[in-house]
Parts: sequence; structure tokens; C-alpha cells
Amino acid sequence: MDVTLGLELPEAIGLAAAFLFGGIIKGAMGFGLPLVTISILPNFLPIELALAINAATMVFTNLTQFLQAGFVMQTFTRFWPMIIGISAGALGGAFLVSSADEVALGLAMGLLVMAFAVLTVYVPRFHISSKWERPIGWGVGTIAGIVGGLITANGPLFVMYLVGLNLTREFFIATLALLFLATGILVAGSYWTLGILDSTRFMIAVACLVPALIGMKLGDVLSSRLSADAFRNIVLAGLFVLGANLVRRALLAS
Repeated sequence: MDVTLGLELPEAIGLAAAFLFGGIIKGAMGFGLPLVTISILPNFLPIELALAINAATMVFTNLTQFLQAGFVMQTFTRFWPMIIGISAGALGGAFLVSSADEVALGLAMGLLVMAFAVLTVYVPRFHISSKWERPIGWGVGTIAGIVGGLITANGPLFVMYLVGLNLTREFFIATLALLFLATGILVAGSYWTLGILDSTRFMIAVACLVPALIGMKLGDVLSSRLSADAFRNIVLAGLFVLGANLVRRALLAS
């Protein structure tokens, strides 16, 4: 039996390391696994393979996080407009994946994320009022769905919106898991229909769950010892670093 599922051994080791590191980031901050892995994997794997693995693992890692976090009905009730937006956007993004300019998208998204993190630090009263929560949520969900379909890494868009709602750490993580779960199901289904995700790539993704879940557990243990302010600061710092990495990757690819 080919335990590497057709991968070279260095590729298999690289996959395991990328998902372990991404899992630690996700466990600590509630997001970041697809951003970390999609920044690492294309260095030694074809981009379509990296996207397929990311999409499939998103479903399982976020289902685990969502069920563990609780607030199942509360998150559905409050954020259903975002789910509708994600549904519309993710399907469109998946069909555009073969023709989109990934360099321009990555550069624009990275700069936006970095700017948001800096502005939130220096203008800490950023807040979305209850009046605008659902309309803005639908719009953010649609854009995030498109980005998720294109590069499977739409976490910063969700985080920017949820930071503006000033949620508790527990509800923040539960909501992120729901939004990522919806994205993962829709994108993985679209990729399967388009042939980007197949049975072999699905099995590779299943194998990647082991280091990802181990990493998530380690990250959760680390973050549970932090205060609310420390957690918020780590989220913003993580956003800035991940945004800078998107910019770096886009500039290297241009």
C-alpha cells in the first residue's frame, strides 16, 4: 500500500509540517489554517492540489471546532445572512478559480488585511452597530465566499467583520467555525464537481487531518491561558502577519 498516496516522501513530510503549524495557529486564534497552508504548499505542490487539500480539510477541522465550541443554534440564528452570502459567493468563486488572477487577488487581500489590523490597533473603537450587522454580514459573506472559492483562504474577511462586533472569545471562535464550515462544504462540493478534488486528493486531505487536529489542540491549550485583551491583540497580530505573507507571496509570483 502506498502510504504517501502518490506523493514523494519530502512532499508528504512538508504537508504534515504545514498542517501541524496551521493547526496550531487555528487552535490559538480560531482561524488561519488555510492561509498558512496555502502560503506554504504551492512551494512544493501544484496549486490545484493545494487548493483541493485545503478545501477538504476545511470541512473536517471546522466541523470539529464548531461542535467543540458550542453555541450551535445561537450562531445559526444570528449569522444566517452570512451563510446565504457565502453560498452565493463560494459557488461563483470556485467556477472562476481557473481564470482568476491569483496574484492580484492575493496582493489586494493582503494589503487590506494589514491595513485593517493597523487601523484597529490605533482606532480601537471600531464597531459595527446592530442596525448594520446583517446587511454588512451578507455583503462580507458574499465576498468571502468568492475569495474562499478562489484561494480557500477567506478567514481575514470573516475576522475583520467579527472583530467589529466585539464578540466574546468563545462566541467568536464558534462563529468562525460555522462560517468556515459553510465555506468548506460549498467549496469542496464545487471542486469535486469541477474535478479539482477527487478521491485520491480527498484521501490526502484525510491524512492531513491528523497533524492539523494535533496542532489545533496545542494551539487551544496555549490560547486558553490568555485574557480577552491578549487574545484580541494576538488575533490582530496574526492578521497582520498573514496579510504580509499574502503580499509577499503575490510579489514573488509577479
